[in-house]
Parts: sequence; C-alpha cells; structure tokens
Amino acid sequence: MNRGEETAAVVATLRDRGNATLAGRFASRADTRHPGLYAWWVDDDGARVLSATLDEPVVGLIYAGQAGATSSKAAKESAATMYSRIQGQHIGGNARSSTFRMTLTALLRRPLGLELIQPRKLSLHSNELLTAWIREHLSVVTVACPDRATLRSLEQSVLHELDPPLNLEGMDTSTMRTTLKALRREIAAGPEDGSSLAPVTA
Repeated sequence: MNRGEETAAVVATLRDRGNATLAGRFASRADTRHPGLYAWWVDDDGARVLSATLDEPVVGLIYAGQAGATSSKAAKESAATMYSRIQGQHIGGNARSSTFRMTLTALLRRPLGLELIQPRKLSLHSNELLTAWIREHLSVVTVACPDRATLRSLEQSVLHELDPPLNLEGMDTSTMRTTLKALRREIAAGPEDGSSLAPVTA
C-alpha cells in the first residue's frame, strides 16, 4: 500500500463515526496499546457549547492527532500508545500535558466556570469537571499504525485531508482558529493576566 492509499484508508476510518468509542468507555479498550492515529468526535449537546464559544458551528469530527511517533528532533523512538495518549493525557490528564485538553480548557472555561490557578493549570475540581464533560460528550476513533518512524508524516497527510477545526499546528488560518488561539492565550497567561471572562472575538 502506497502513502496515498494508506492516507485514504486511515481518513475513511477516522471519518466514520460508527467506529467511535465513547470517552467514558475508552478505558476498556485494550486493543489501543499501540501507536496510531485518532480522531475526536463531539455529540450534539457538546457541539452547541463549543459553537457558542467560537461563534461558529462546530459539529462531528473536531480534532485529530497521533500517538507514538518517533521524535523528529531527537530521532528517538517514543513509547507512547494511543491508550496512554487518549486515556492518560486527553481524558485523565491536564492542560499542561495535552494540547487537546488545553484547547478544551480554553473553550469550556466560561461555560463550565473552570478555575485557572496557574498558567495552563486548573484547580482540582475544575480539572474533574473537564474530565466529566469529555467523558459525557466526546467519543474517539482510533487506527493502529505500527510504523513509528513514518507515523508523523502520515499524520500530516491525514490532517490535510480531515482539516479538523480545533487543530492549530500546521493548519490553514481560519476565523475559528484565530478565536481559539486568543482563548488559548488566556489560559497560557494564567489567572492574573488572563482572568477576564469577557467574550473573546477574533
């Protein structure tokens, strides 16, 4: 299978919501202890909350990424798996260890009344609220990709095809992404400089 065929197969799997596992049930997925690609989906209620914050419609597949790719800088093989990334960092982690979780912190800070106690750090209670929201409203599709050395380049090809609205790095500029970057800067600023809960516009 060449790269184009591999990309098309992965994209088709990630785009099929029927393949998704609810975040609240993901801990039972023993078959995800491998490197690979994943895509996050949001349900209708969750989509309404995200859409209101971004002032643009957000539906379905919202974010995609990889787990376990060899480091492009250090050429060091990663020990990460889809399970460790998704369960350990996205569902059960914190904003400092997960780009996706930081993005959700930025988007849900006002709707959930999340308390920021340090730059990129929520209070324990607020972190638990965010986890509960993820478990209730999100689901995830996974695709195992055993070749860690080529996984990152495969991710780039897949992201180009999917264009998930909440992905920022390496993606085309959009009004939604500009708004999201502004919200993320508030989280990075910390509770003193970024404490205002006034609506942010692009």
